[in-house]
Order: sequence, then C-alpha cells, then structure tokens
Amino acid sequence: MRLKRTGGAQALAGRALAFASLMVCLWADVSNAQANSGALDLLLPIGARATALGTAFVAEQGSEAIWWNPAGMARLTKPDFALDHFETVFIKGDAVALVFPVPKVGAFGVSARLFNYADVPSLDSSGVQTGNLLNRTVVLGATFAAPFGPNVTAGVTYHLYQGRSDCSGSCISDAFTTSALDAGVQLRPFPSQPLVLGVQLRNFGPSIQVRDKPQSDPLPSRLHIGASYDPSFKQFPTDLRLRATAEVVTTPSLQLPEFRVGAQIGYVSAQSTLLARAGYVYQPSVQSAATGPSVGLGLAQGRVSLDLTRVFETFSSGLGTPPTYISIRVGL
Repeated sequence: MRLKRTGGAQALAGRALAFASLMVCLWADVSNAQANSGALDLLLPIGARATALGTAFVAEQGSEAIWWNPAGMARLTKPDFALDHFETVFIKGDAVALVFPVPKVGAFGVSARLFNYADVPSLDSSGVQTGNLLNRTVVLGATFAAPFGPNVTAGVTYHLYQGRSDCSGSCISDAFTTSALDAGVQLRPFPSQPLVLGVQLRNFGPSIQVRDKPQSDPLPSRLHIGASYDPSFKQFPTDLRLRATAEVVTTPSLQLPEFRVGAQIGYVSAQSTLLARAGYVYQPSVQSAATGPSVGLGLAQGRVSLDLTRVFETFSSGLGTPPTYISIRVGL
C-alpha cells in the first residue's frame, strides 16, 4: 500500500509539472508584443496582504488568492467574503469577492472589481467644456480551484473586462470589452517542509479592440514563478510565526524580469493574531517607475481580519500620494 501511495504522489507531481509546462508554452506562444499591451490596469494589485508582501503572492494560500494564483484557494474549508479598497494619485479601486468551498470537490469563487480614474473634461471645437468623461474599468470574475492529492493544487479564473468612458453632459460615451484567463498551480515538493512553489499564467486572452482589429492591443500577459516558506527557529517563542516569499515575473517584451520579495511576522495570542509585513518590487524594464518598498499591518480576530498597506513606489508616491490599501475579510 505504501508503494501505491508513493507512486500516486509521483503521478500527481508529474501532472502538476506537466500543467506548469503547458502554461509556459502558452505564454511563449501568445504573449508577444507586450510593449504595446492594453488593459494594463489588470496588472495593478488587489488586496492589502498581497501588496504588503511586495505582491510576491503566487505561492500563497487563502481567499485573497482569487486575485492572484487561484490555486491558492483550493484547500479552503469555509466560505470567505472580502472587501478591498485602494487609492493612488489617479485611481480609486474597489473590489469584492466571495469564495465558497465544496467538500471533496474544491473551491468556487466570484469576484468584481471597479477602478475609477480621474474625470476628463470634454471640449468642443472652440475649447469650451461641454461635459465630463467618467473613465473606469470593470472586471467580473469566476474562479474554480481543486486539490490533486495532498501536495498539489490547481486553479483557473475567467475575467470579463470592460473599459468605459461615460459621458456627463454633451459628449460621446464609449466602451470596449474583452476576456482574460488566469491559470495556476501550486506544489509542495517536500511534504514535511513548509515550502510551497507556485507557477501562474495571468491575463491570457484575445487582444483588445477599441476601434478595429488592426488597432487592437494584446493583453498584458505575465508568467509568475515563485515560492513561499515558513521558517522556524528553536530560539523563537512558539507564538511567533514567520513567512518569506519571493517571485519572478516575466514576459517576452521585458528585457529583464521583475523581482518581488516579501516577509511577514505574526504574533498569535488566543483568538487574535497581529501581523507585520514588508515587501519590495524591482522592475528594471520600466525605468524603475514601479520599483519600491511596501509595509503593512494586519489584525485577525477569529474569522475576521483587517489589513492595511502603504506602497512607496516612485510614481504615485512622487506626486504626493503613496498608494494605500485596506482589506476586510470575514469568514462565513
């Protein structure tokens, strides 16, 4: 019986590696011309916890994984509801998500995201303002994730993306719609060790056609490869929890890959957990516009958690508004 279980684990690991290889092949085949990608706001982070960890989240688990690697929500056992909000100098974003596990099947999730951008005045041929264009993007998502044995999980998310310019006054409204697919896998290579590996392909789908096909722009597809690890030290108190995360993000158009790292320390007392997080994102291919550190705090009481994060990248922070994130999660 032991030999059969070992063979089954090897087969599941082989399937996971085959799935990861398939995603790499898809990425290499479809993610060209990324320098002129559309819908770049699909790359903006959702969730204070993930953002505080430098968005190195491809190997993390929990309901927030619905916005990252869906494989991370496969082993949830209870429903989870979440509200996320963030603000930068030009964008206010809100998101809502519900994850509900099904025993012996996996976990399903639904999500919605709204980004509001700064209003743009609409001018006539004489330069007189006739109205305002309210620019926003909306994303609706459906997710499924499932475990494959004790050491492998996989998940997929379908996103319906719409960009809108709604007119207030005398002007012309406009909208365009496309679809995107995220697929990911997580693997625990050594069952006795707290190490998790993650691979994900994000934003795979048809090009965006705002006017016509010749003017269409590809989606900002990305390949994520990373790991998370929970180190432990004998000299540390038992009520302290540590975690370290790291991730590499790449596309054919990036001359150099993007690097992300994060760390978390938690103190557990009775039903409460206090968490401190820090991370760093380094993007050499975009002249360091999004490079910078992040810090965050989290408090969990039973099945309710509150997370706050501040990001110190050079663009929005340089204009006086460091990106700020807040997340509330409630276990149902």
